[in-house]
Amino acid sequence: MIRKLYTLLLIGLCLNLVACSDDNDNIDPNAAAPVVKFPMEQLDIDLNLVDNLPVVAVIKSQAGLQQVDMKIQTAEGIIDYKTVTEFFNPNSYSLSEQIEYGSNYQSFIIEAIDKLNNQVVGTLPFAITDVKERPVITFNPEEIVYDEMDENPVIPRTTFQINSEAGLKQVEMFLVTINGQENKGTAILNGEHEYSFDDMINYKEGDKGFKVKAEDAYGNVTISTLPVTYRTVPGPVLTLNDQVVFAETGVKSGVSMHVESVKGLQEIVIYRIENGKEVEAYREKMHGEKILDYAPKFDFTAATTQVKVVVSDGRQDKTAESLVKAYVNMDVATLYVGSQQLANTAHEKYPDAFGLVSLKDLKTYSIDYALSSPENAKNVDFKLYCFGGQAVPRLYSMDDTEKDGEYKASSGNLKNIQARNMTRFTTLPNFDYENATTESISKISSDLIKISKLTPIKAGDIVAFRTGGSSAAGGDRIGVMKIVDITGPKEVNPGIANACVMTVEIKFPKKK
Repeated sequence: MIRKLYTLLLIGLCLNLVACSDDNDNIDPNAAAPVVKFPMEQLDIDLNLVDNLPVVAVIKSQAGLQQVDMKIQTAEGIIDYKTVTEFFNPNSYSLSEQIEYGSNYQSFIIEAIDKLNNQVVGTLPFAITDVKERPVITFNPEEIVYDEMDENPVIPRTTFQINSEAGLKQVEMFLVTINGQENKGTAILNGEHEYSFDDMINYKEGDKGFKVKAEDAYGNVTISTLPVTYRTVPGPVLTLNDQVVFAETGVKSGVSMHVESVKGLQEIVIYRIENGKEVEAYREKMHGEKILDYAPKFDFTAATTQVKVVVSDGRQDKTAESLVKAYVNMDVATLYVGSQQLANTAHEKYPDAFGLVSLKDLKTYSIDYALSSPENAKNVDFKLYCFGGQAVPRLYSMDDTEKDGEYKASSGNLKNIQARNMTRFTTLPNFDYENATTESISKISSDLIKISKLTPIKAGDIVAFRTGGSSAAGGDRIGVMKIVDITGPKEVNPGIANACVMTVEIKFPKKK
Protein backbone atom coordinates (compact mmCIF):
# COMPACT_ATOMS: atom_id res chain seq x y z
CA MET A 1 0.00 0.00 0.00
CA ILE A 2 2.87 2.39 0.87
CA ARG A 3 4.54 1.62 -2.46
CA LYS A 4 1.33 2.48 -4.35
CA LEU A 5 0.97 5.78 -2.50
CA TYR A 6 4.58 6.54 -3.27
CA THR A 7 3.95 5.91 -6.96
CA LEU A 8 0.99 8.27 -6.97
CA LEU A 9 3.07 10.94 -5.31
CA LEU A 10 5.73 10.59 -7.99
CA ILE A 11 3.19 10.85 -10.79
CA GLY A 12 1.68 13.86 -9.06
CA LEU A 13 5.10 15.47 -8.91
CA CYS A 14 5.55 14.95 -12.62
CA LEU A 15 2.15 16.45 -13.41
CA ASN A 16 2.96 19.38 -11.21
CA LEU A 17 6.14 19.97 -13.18
CA VAL A 18 4.07 19.89 -16.36
CA ALA A 19 1.57 22.34 -14.98
CA CYS A 20 4.33 24.74 -13.96
CA SER A 21 6.06 24.63 -17.38
CA ASP A 22 6.27 27.70 -19.60
CA ASP A 23 5.31 26.35 -23.04
CA ASN A 24 6.50 28.49 -25.97
CA ASP A 25 5.56 27.94 -29.59
CA ASN A 26 8.36 30.20 -30.81
CA ILE A 27 11.67 28.33 -31.01
CA ASP A 28 14.65 30.26 -29.71
CA PRO A 29 17.77 29.17 -31.62
CA ASN A 30 19.72 29.67 -28.42
CA ALA A 31 17.37 27.49 -26.41
CA ALA A 32 19.00 25.21 -23.89
CA ALA A 33 19.22 21.49 -24.46
CA PRO A 34 16.49 19.30 -22.94
CA VAL A 35 16.68 18.37 -19.27
CA VAL A 36 15.84 14.84 -18.02
CA LYS A 37 14.84 14.66 -14.37
CA PHE A 38 14.26 11.45 -12.32
CA PRO A 39 12.56 11.82 -8.92
CA MET A 40 15.07 9.40 -7.38
CA GLU A 41 18.73 8.69 -7.86
CA GLN A 42 18.25 4.90 -7.99
CA LEU A 43 15.29 2.59 -8.46
CA ASP A 44 15.24 -0.42 -6.13
CA ILE A 45 13.69 -3.46 -7.77
CA ASP A 46 12.83 -6.70 -5.92
CA LEU A 47 11.96 -9.48 -8.36
CA ASN A 48 10.32 -11.43 -5.54
CA LEU A 49 7.53 -8.81 -5.49
CA VAL A 50 4.76 -8.23 -8.00
CA ASP A 51 4.27 -4.49 -7.38
CA ASN A 52 7.63 -2.88 -8.14
CA LEU A 53 7.64 0.87 -8.87
CA PRO A 54 7.50 2.10 -12.44
CA VAL A 55 10.23 4.21 -14.06
CA VAL A 56 9.12 7.85 -13.69
CA ALA A 57 10.78 10.85 -15.32
CA VAL A 58 10.08 14.41 -16.57
CA ILE A 59 11.75 15.84 -19.69
CA LYS A 60 11.76 19.66 -20.16
CA SER A 61 12.66 21.25 -23.45
CA GLN A 62 12.74 24.97 -24.29
CA ALA A 63 12.90 24.29 -28.02
CA GLY A 64 10.31 21.53 -27.89
CA LEU A 65 10.87 17.82 -28.07
CA GLN A 66 11.33 16.07 -31.36
CA GLN A 67 11.94 12.50 -30.14
CA VAL A 68 12.44 10.56 -26.91
CA ASP A 69 14.15 7.17 -27.02
CA MET A 70 13.98 4.83 -24.02
CA LYS A 71 16.45 1.99 -23.60
CA ILE A 72 17.40 -0.57 -20.98
CA GLN A 73 20.99 -1.31 -20.13
CA THR A 74 21.49 -5.00 -19.33
CA ALA A 75 24.54 -7.01 -18.42
CA GLU A 76 24.64 -8.26 -22.01
CA GLY A 77 24.03 -4.96 -23.78
CA ILE A 78 21.41 -2.31 -24.55
CA ILE A 79 17.78 -3.10 -25.38
CA ASP A 80 15.62 -0.61 -27.29
CA TYR A 81 12.55 -0.26 -25.14
CA LYS A 82 10.39 2.52 -26.64
CA THR A 83 10.45 5.60 -28.89
CA VAL A 84 8.04 8.56 -28.62
CA THR A 85 7.69 11.19 -31.41
CA GLU A 86 4.31 12.70 -30.69
CA PHE A 87 3.83 14.92 -27.65
CA PHE A 88 0.79 16.62 -26.22
CA ASN A 89 3.12 19.31 -24.88
CA PRO A 90 6.51 19.20 -26.61
CA ASN A 91 8.04 21.51 -24.00
CA SER A 92 7.29 19.11 -21.13
CA TYR A 93 6.88 15.35 -21.29
CA SER A 94 6.34 13.08 -18.30
CA LEU A 95 6.61 9.33 -18.51
CA SER A 96 5.71 6.44 -16.25
CA GLU A 97 6.74 3.02 -17.57
CA GLN A 98 5.73 -0.17 -15.78
CA ILE A 99 8.53 -2.45 -16.84
CA GLU A 100 8.76 -6.21 -16.53
CA TYR A 101 12.13 -6.16 -14.84
CA GLY A 102 14.80 -8.79 -15.39
CA SER A 103 17.58 -9.91 -13.12
CA ASN A 104 20.23 -8.66 -15.62
CA TYR A 105 18.81 -5.12 -15.91
CA GLN A 106 21.27 -2.38 -14.88
CA SER A 107 19.68 0.95 -15.74
CA PHE A 108 17.03 2.83 -17.68
CA ILE A 109 18.35 5.24 -20.37
CA ILE A 110 16.42 8.20 -21.77
CA GLU A 111 17.72 9.98 -24.86
CA ALA A 112 15.87 13.23 -25.59
CA ILE A 113 16.27 15.18 -28.88
CA ASP A 114 14.71 18.62 -29.27
CA LYS A 115 13.70 20.46 -32.44
CA LEU A 116 17.16 22.05 -32.67
CA ASN A 117 18.63 18.53 -32.67
CA ASN A 118 20.08 19.05 -29.23
CA GLN A 119 20.44 15.68 -27.57
CA VAL A 120 20.67 14.79 -23.90
CA VAL A 121 20.90 11.44 -22.11
CA GLY A 122 19.54 10.64 -18.66
CA THR A 123 20.22 7.41 -16.81
CA LEU A 124 18.38 5.87 -13.85
CA PRO A 125 20.40 3.05 -12.23
CA PHE A 126 18.58 -0.11 -11.12
CA ALA A 127 19.37 -1.95 -7.89
CA ILE A 128 18.00 -5.44 -8.57
CA THR A 129 17.19 -7.98 -5.89
CA ASP A 130 17.11 -11.29 -7.73
CA VAL A 131 14.49 -14.00 -7.23
CA LYS A 132 15.18 -15.90 -4.03
CA GLU A 133 14.93 -19.67 -3.90
CA ARG A 134 12.19 -21.15 -1.78
CA PRO A 135 13.25 -22.51 1.60
CA VAL A 136 15.14 -25.80 1.41
CA ILE A 137 14.32 -28.47 4.04
CA THR A 138 16.85 -31.22 4.66
CA PHE A 139 16.07 -34.20 6.92
CA ASN A 140 18.79 -36.30 8.54
CA PRO A 141 18.11 -39.19 8.39
CA GLU A 142 15.95 -38.96 5.25
CA GLU A 143 13.60 -41.70 6.50
CA ILE A 144 12.70 -43.20 9.85
CA VAL A 145 12.09 -46.93 10.02
CA TYR A 146 11.16 -48.65 13.26
CA ASP A 147 10.71 -52.42 13.13
CA GLU A 148 9.50 -54.24 16.22
CA MET A 149 10.93 -57.46 14.79
CA ASP A 150 14.47 -56.10 15.14
CA GLU A 151 16.38 -57.37 18.14
CA ASN A 152 16.79 -53.96 19.78
CA PRO A 153 14.71 -51.46 17.81
CA VAL A 154 15.44 -47.77 18.41
CA ILE A 155 13.59 -44.74 17.14
CA PRO A 156 16.17 -42.19 15.89
CA ARG A 157 15.88 -38.52 16.77
CA THR A 158 14.05 -36.33 14.30
CA THR A 159 16.53 -33.84 12.85
CA PHE A 160 16.20 -31.35 10.02
CA GLN A 161 17.61 -28.03 8.83
CA ILE A 162 15.99 -25.28 6.79
CA ASN A 163 17.95 -22.81 4.68
CA SER A 164 16.34 -19.72 3.19
CA GLU A 165 17.92 -17.03 0.98
CA ALA A 166 15.07 -14.64 1.69
CA GLY A 167 14.96 -15.26 5.44
CA LEU A 168 12.40 -17.29 7.32
CA LYS A 169 9.11 -16.00 8.64
CA GLN A 170 7.83 -19.13 10.37
CA VAL A 171 8.12 -22.92 10.50
CA GLU A 172 5.19 -25.23 11.27
CA MET A 173 5.47 -28.94 12.12
CA PHE A 174 2.86 -31.69 11.94
CA LEU A 175 2.73 -35.38 12.83
CA VAL A 176 0.98 -37.26 10.03
CA THR A 177 -1.01 -40.32 11.15
CA ILE A 178 -3.56 -42.66 9.61
CA ASN A 179 -6.23 -40.44 11.19
CA GLY A 180 -4.96 -37.14 9.77
CA GLN A 181 -2.38 -34.76 11.16
CA GLU A 182 -1.74 -33.02 14.46
CA ASN A 183 0.22 -29.84 15.05
CA LYS A 184 3.57 -30.39 16.76
CA GLY A 185 4.58 -26.75 17.13
CA THR A 186 5.24 -23.47 15.32
CA ALA A 187 8.46 -21.43 15.33
CA ILE A 188 8.03 -17.68 14.64
CA LEU A 189 11.26 -16.34 13.12
CA ASN A 190 12.64 -12.90 12.28
CA GLY A 191 14.28 -13.37 8.93
CA GLU A 192 16.86 -15.93 10.02
CA HIS A 193 18.42 -17.70 7.07
CA GLU A 194 18.78 -21.00 8.92
CA TYR A 195 16.63 -23.02 11.28
CA SER A 196 17.61 -26.31 12.93
CA PHE A 197 15.44 -28.87 14.69
CA ASP A 198 16.61 -31.82 16.78
CA ASP A 199 14.12 -33.58 19.03
CA MET A 200 12.99 -37.03 20.10
CA ILE A 201 9.62 -37.81 18.54
CA ASN A 202 8.25 -41.07 19.92
CA TYR A 203 6.53 -42.40 16.84
CA LYS A 204 3.91 -45.09 17.26
CA GLU A 205 1.88 -47.52 15.21
CA GLY A 206 -0.18 -45.66 12.63
CA ASP A 207 2.23 -42.72 12.26
CA LYS A 208 3.10 -42.02 8.62
CA GLY A 209 5.44 -39.03 8.61
CA PHE A 210 6.67 -35.76 10.09
CA LYS A 211 5.62 -32.81 7.90
CA VAL A 212 7.42 -29.46 7.92
CA LYS A 213 6.07 -26.26 6.38
CA ALA A 214 8.56 -23.39 5.98
CA GLU A 215 7.50 -19.87 4.93
CA ASP A 216 10.00 -17.16 3.96
CA ALA A 217 9.77 -13.38 4.19
CA TYR A 218 8.07 -13.17 0.79
CA GLY A 219 5.39 -15.74 1.68
CA ASN A 220 6.97 -18.49 -0.41
CA VAL A 221 6.22 -21.88 1.15
CA THR A 222 8.05 -25.19 1.05
CA ILE A 223 6.41 -28.31 2.45
CA SER A 224 8.40 -31.50 2.93
CA THR A 225 7.62 -34.70 4.82
CA LEU A 226 9.96 -37.09 6.58
CA PRO A 227 8.61 -40.59 5.82
CA VAL A 228 7.99 -42.73 8.90
CA THR A 229 7.59 -46.49 8.65
CA TYR A 230 6.49 -48.15 11.89
CA ARG A 231 6.44 -51.90 11.47
CA THR A 232 4.68 -53.76 14.25
CA VAL A 233 4.62 -57.36 15.25
CA PRO A 234 1.07 -58.46 14.48
CA GLY A 235 -1.05 -59.43 17.44
CA PRO A 236 -2.38 -62.92 18.06
CA VAL A 237 -4.96 -64.43 15.75
CA LEU A 238 -7.77 -66.24 17.57
CA THR A 239 -10.20 -68.65 15.96
CA LEU A 240 -12.98 -70.32 17.95
CA ASN A 241 -13.81 -73.70 16.48
CA ASP A 242 -17.47 -73.68 17.47
CA GLN A 243 -20.19 -71.16 16.75
CA VAL A 244 -22.23 -72.32 19.72
CA VAL A 245 -21.24 -73.89 23.04
CA PHE A 246 -23.63 -76.23 24.84
CA ALA A 247 -22.94 -76.70 28.53
CA GLU A 248 -24.51 -77.80 31.79
CA THR A 249 -24.18 -76.35 35.24
CA GLY A 250 -22.04 -78.42 37.59
CA VAL A 251 -20.04 -79.85 34.70
CA LYS A 252 -16.91 -78.12 33.42
CA SER A 253 -17.08 -77.51 29.68
CA GLY A 254 -14.54 -76.26 27.22
CA VAL A 255 -14.25 -73.70 24.44
CA SER A 256 -12.19 -75.06 21.58
CA MET A 257 -9.81 -72.56 20.01
CA HIS A 258 -6.90 -72.21 17.61
CA VAL A 259 -4.38 -69.43 18.31
CA GLU A 260 -1.41 -68.21 16.31
CA SER A 261 1.03 -65.62 17.70
CA VAL A 262 4.14 -64.23 16.01
CA LYS A 263 5.52 -62.86 19.27
CA GLY A 264 4.40 -65.78 21.38
CA LEU A 265 1.29 -66.27 23.50
CA GLN A 266 1.45 -65.06 27.12
CA GLU A 267 -2.08 -65.30 28.54
CA ILE A 268 -5.59 -66.62 27.95
CA VAL A 269 -8.57 -65.12 29.79
CA ILE A 270 -12.15 -66.34 29.43
CA TYR A 271 -15.24 -64.46 30.58
CA ARG A 272 -18.82 -65.58 30.99
CA ILE A 273 -21.38 -63.00 29.83
CA GLU A 274 -24.14 -62.95 32.43
CA ASN A 275 -26.96 -60.39 32.36
CA GLY A 276 -24.87 -58.27 30.00
CA LYS A 277 -21.80 -58.24 32.28
CA GLU A 278 -18.43 -59.95 31.99
CA VAL A 279 -17.52 -62.38 34.76
CA GLU A 280 -14.03 -63.87 34.69
CA ALA A 281 -14.25 -67.65 34.48
CA TYR A 282 -10.73 -68.72 33.53
CA ARG A 283 -7.19 -67.27 33.37
CA GLU A 284 -3.98 -69.03 32.43
CA LYS A 285 -0.42 -67.86 31.90
CA MET A 286 1.12 -69.24 28.73
CA HIS A 287 4.76 -69.79 27.76
CA GLY A 288 5.28 -68.07 24.43
CA GLU A 289 3.47 -70.63 22.28
CA LYS A 290 3.45 -69.61 18.61
CA ILE A 291 0.68 -72.06 17.63
CA LEU A 292 -1.85 -73.43 20.08
CA ASP A 293 -4.87 -75.69 19.78
CA TYR A 294 -6.59 -75.67 23.13
CA ALA A 295 -9.95 -76.25 24.86
CA PRO A 296 -9.70 -75.08 28.48
CA LYS A 297 -12.59 -76.13 30.69
CA PHE A 298 -14.42 -74.00 33.21
CA ASP A 299 -17.75 -73.71 35.00
CA PHE A 300 -20.88 -72.30 33.39
CA THR A 301 -23.85 -70.82 35.22
CA ALA A 302 -27.52 -70.85 34.31
CA ALA A 303 -27.26 -67.11 33.52
CA THR A 304 -24.47 -67.53 30.95
CA THR A 305 -25.49 -66.41 27.45
CA GLN A 306 -22.09 -65.92 25.81
CA VAL A 307 -18.44 -66.69 26.33
CA LYS A 308 -15.69 -64.17 25.56
CA VAL A 309 -12.15 -65.41 24.96
CA VAL A 310 -9.21 -62.97 25.12
CA VAL A 311 -5.65 -63.96 24.19
CA SER A 312 -2.57 -61.75 24.58
CA ASP A 313 1.10 -61.81 23.60
CA GLY A 314 2.00 -59.60 26.55
CA ARG A 315 1.42 -56.22 24.89
CA GLN A 316 -1.54 -54.33 26.28
CA ASP A 317 -2.76 -53.15 22.89
CA LYS A 318 -2.13 -56.45 21.11
CA THR A 319 -4.91 -58.74 22.22
CA ALA A 320 -7.37 -60.79 20.22
CA GLU A 321 -10.85 -61.58 21.41
CA SER A 322 -13.90 -63.44 20.19
CA LEU A 323 -17.41 -64.20 21.40
CA VAL A 324 -19.31 -67.44 21.15
CA LYS A 325 -22.96 -68.07 21.97
CA ALA A 326 -23.53 -70.32 24.99
CA TYR A 327 -26.59 -72.42 25.82
CA VAL A 328 -26.56 -73.78 29.33
CA ASN A 329 -28.94 -76.59 30.39
CA MET A 330 -30.84 -76.02 27.17
CA ASP A 331 -31.64 -77.75 23.89
CA VAL A 332 -31.72 -75.47 20.86
CA ALA A 333 -32.76 -76.32 17.32
CA THR A 334 -33.93 -74.65 14.12
CA LEU A 335 -36.75 -76.48 12.34
CA TYR A 336 -38.58 -76.20 9.04
CA VAL A 337 -42.27 -77.02 9.51
CA GLY A 338 -44.70 -77.67 6.66
CA SER A 339 -48.34 -76.59 6.66
CA GLN A 340 -51.26 -79.06 6.28
CA GLN A 341 -50.65 -79.39 2.51
CA LEU A 342 -47.06 -80.53 3.17
CA ALA A 343 -47.64 -82.27 6.50
CA ASN A 344 -47.25 -85.82 5.21
CA THR A 345 -45.16 -85.32 2.08
CA ALA A 346 -42.49 -82.62 2.33
CA HIS A 347 -41.70 -80.33 -0.58
CA GLU A 348 -38.49 -81.06 -2.49
CA LYS A 349 -37.04 -77.68 -1.48
CA TYR A 350 -37.69 -78.50 2.19
CA PRO A 351 -37.18 -82.27 2.45
CA ASP A 352 -37.32 -82.31 6.27
CA ALA A 353 -40.27 -79.95 6.65
CA PHE A 354 -43.14 -82.20 7.77
CA GLY A 355 -46.23 -80.93 9.56
CA LEU A 356 -45.94 -82.17 13.18
CA VAL A 357 -43.34 -80.93 15.68
CA SER A 358 -41.80 -83.14 18.37
CA LEU A 359 -40.53 -81.15 21.36
CA LYS A 360 -38.74 -84.26 22.65
CA ASP A 361 -36.69 -84.83 19.49
CA LEU A 362 -36.81 -81.21 18.23
CA LYS A 363 -37.66 -82.32 14.72
CA THR A 364 -40.75 -82.71 12.52
CA TYR A 365 -42.67 -85.89 11.72
CA SER A 366 -45.21 -86.90 9.09
CA ILE A 367 -48.89 -87.75 9.65
CA ASP A 368 -48.11 -91.39 8.81
CA TYR A 369 -45.59 -91.44 11.67
CA ALA A 370 -48.04 -89.97 14.17
CA LEU A 371 -50.83 -92.40 13.23
CA SER A 372 -48.66 -95.51 13.40
CA SER A 373 -48.75 -95.93 17.23
CA PRO A 374 -49.86 -94.29 20.49
CA GLU A 375 -46.20 -93.76 21.42
CA ASN A 376 -45.61 -91.86 18.18
CA ALA A 377 -48.78 -89.85 18.76
CA LYS A 378 -47.44 -88.77 22.16
CA ASN A 379 -44.18 -87.69 20.47
CA VAL A 380 -45.78 -84.89 18.43
CA ASP A 381 -46.81 -81.69 20.19
CA PHE A 382 -48.13 -79.13 17.71
CA LYS A 383 -48.83 -78.49 14.04
CA LEU A 384 -48.72 -75.65 11.52
CA TYR A 385 -51.82 -74.63 9.55
CA CYS A 386 -52.06 -71.98 6.81
CA PHE A 387 -55.59 -70.71 6.26
CA GLY A 388 -57.24 -69.59 3.01
CA GLY A 389 -55.93 -67.88 -0.10
CA GLN A 390 -53.81 -65.52 1.99
CA ALA A 391 -52.29 -68.49 3.80
CA VAL A 392 -52.73 -66.95 7.25
CA PRO A 393 -50.43 -69.02 9.51
CA ARG A 394 -51.64 -70.61 12.76
CA LEU A 395 -50.22 -72.91 15.43
CA TYR A 396 -52.51 -75.71 16.68
CA SER A 397 -52.07 -77.95 19.67
CA MET A 398 -52.60 -81.67 18.91
CA ASP A 399 -55.78 -81.68 20.98
CA ASP A 400 -57.31 -78.87 18.90
CA THR A 401 -59.09 -80.89 16.20
CA GLU A 402 -60.60 -77.98 14.27
CA LYS A 403 -58.66 -78.70 11.07
CA ASP A 404 -57.55 -82.32 11.57
CA GLY A 405 -59.46 -83.51 8.50
CA GLU A 406 -57.09 -81.50 6.27
CA TYR A 407 -53.98 -83.25 7.61
CA LYS A 408 -54.15 -86.26 5.31
CA ALA A 409 -52.10 -89.42 5.73
CA SER A 410 -51.55 -92.32 3.30
CA SER A 411 -54.88 -93.64 4.58
CA GLY A 412 -57.18 -91.46 6.64
CA ASN A 413 -56.22 -88.21 8.35
CA LEU A 414 -55.21 -86.76 11.68
CA LYS A 415 -58.67 -87.46 13.14
CA ASN A 416 -57.46 -91.02 13.59
CA ILE A 417 -54.53 -90.18 15.92
CA GLN A 418 -54.49 -92.37 19.07
CA ALA A 419 -53.24 -89.73 21.55
CA ARG A 420 -53.51 -85.95 21.65
CA ASN A 421 -50.98 -83.82 23.52
CA MET A 422 -52.41 -80.66 25.07
CA THR A 423 -49.65 -78.19 24.18
CA ARG A 424 -50.46 -74.55 25.02
CA PHE A 425 -49.11 -71.24 23.63
CA THR A 426 -48.89 -67.53 24.22
CA THR A 427 -47.00 -64.71 22.52
CA LEU A 428 -44.36 -62.77 24.48
CA PRO A 429 -44.04 -59.24 23.07
CA ASN A 430 -41.34 -58.08 25.53
CA PHE A 431 -39.27 -61.21 26.05
CA ASP A 432 -35.49 -61.08 25.34
CA TYR A 433 -35.30 -64.16 23.19
CA GLU A 434 -31.73 -63.67 21.95
CA ASN A 435 -30.38 -63.73 25.51
CA ALA A 436 -32.86 -66.25 26.85
CA THR A 437 -31.55 -68.53 29.60
CA THR A 438 -33.07 -71.27 31.68
CA GLU A 439 -33.45 -68.66 34.41
CA SER A 440 -35.35 -66.17 32.23
CA ILE A 441 -37.53 -68.91 30.74
CA SER A 442 -38.34 -70.26 34.21
CA LYS A 443 -39.78 -66.86 35.14
CA ILE A 444 -42.52 -67.14 32.48
CA SER A 445 -45.77 -67.81 34.31
CA SER A 446 -47.43 -71.09 33.40
CA ASP A 447 -50.83 -69.46 33.86
CA LEU A 448 -50.17 -67.20 30.86
CA ILE A 449 -49.65 -70.13 28.52
CA LYS A 450 -53.17 -71.41 27.83
CA ILE A 451 -54.04 -71.04 24.11
CA SER A 452 -54.49 -74.16 21.97
CA LYS A 453 -54.84 -72.24 18.68
CA LEU A 454 -52.50 -69.31 18.19
CA THR A 455 -53.66 -67.20 15.24
CA PRO A 456 -52.34 -65.39 13.41
CA ILE A 457 -48.60 -65.73 13.81
CA LYS A 458 -45.93 -63.89 11.84
CA ALA A 459 -42.18 -63.75 11.37
CA GLY A 460 -40.52 -62.18 14.41
CA ASP A 461 -43.08 -63.41 16.95
CA ILE A 462 -41.74 -64.83 20.19
CA VAL A 463 -43.95 -67.66 21.43
CA ALA A 464 -43.87 -69.42 24.79
CA PHE A 465 -45.15 -73.00 24.91
CA ARG A 466 -46.05 -75.48 27.66
CA THR A 467 -46.07 -79.22 26.99
CA GLY A 468 -49.12 -81.34 27.72
CA GLY A 469 -49.09 -83.94 30.47
CA SER A 470 -48.91 -86.88 28.05
CA SER A 471 -46.08 -85.47 25.90
CA ALA A 472 -43.06 -87.70 25.30
CA ALA A 473 -41.01 -84.58 26.07
CA GLY A 474 -42.36 -84.56 29.63
CA GLY A 475 -45.38 -82.79 31.04
CA ASP A 476 -45.74 -79.12 31.91
CA ARG A 477 -42.35 -78.06 30.59
CA ILE A 478 -41.99 -74.49 29.36
CA GLY A 479 -39.89 -73.33 26.43
CA VAL A 480 -39.74 -70.47 23.94
CA MET A 481 -39.49 -70.24 20.19
CA LYS A 482 -38.97 -67.54 17.61
CA ILE A 483 -40.81 -67.51 14.29
CA VAL A 484 -37.90 -66.76 11.98
CA ASP A 485 -39.74 -66.86 8.66
CA ILE A 486 -42.95 -68.02 6.97
CA THR A 487 -43.18 -68.42 3.20
CA GLY A 488 -45.87 -66.42 1.41
CA PRO A 489 -48.93 -67.69 -0.48
CA LYS A 490 -47.99 -69.80 -3.56
CA GLU A 491 -44.30 -69.23 -2.84
CA VAL A 492 -43.58 -72.91 -2.27
CA ASN A 493 -46.16 -74.25 -4.73
CA PRO A 494 -47.68 -71.82 -7.30
CA GLY A 495 -50.77 -74.01 -7.52
CA ILE A 496 -51.50 -74.22 -3.78
CA ALA A 497 -51.70 -70.95 -1.86
CA ASN A 498 -51.68 -72.51 1.63
CA ALA A 499 -48.71 -74.83 1.07
CA CYS A 500 -46.35 -72.92 3.39
CA VAL A 501 -43.15 -73.58 5.33
CA MET A 502 -42.33 -72.00 8.69
CA THR A 503 -38.78 -71.58 9.98
CA VAL A 504 -38.73 -71.66 13.76
CA GLU A 505 -35.96 -71.70 16.36
CA ILE A 506 -36.77 -73.44 19.64
CA LYS A 507 -35.04 -73.00 23.00
CA PHE A 508 -36.09 -75.69 25.43
CA PRO A 509 -34.60 -76.02 28.94
CA LYS A 510 -33.53 -79.55 29.69
CA LYS A 511 -35.47 -81.71 32.14
CA LYS A 512 -34.36 -81.27 35.71
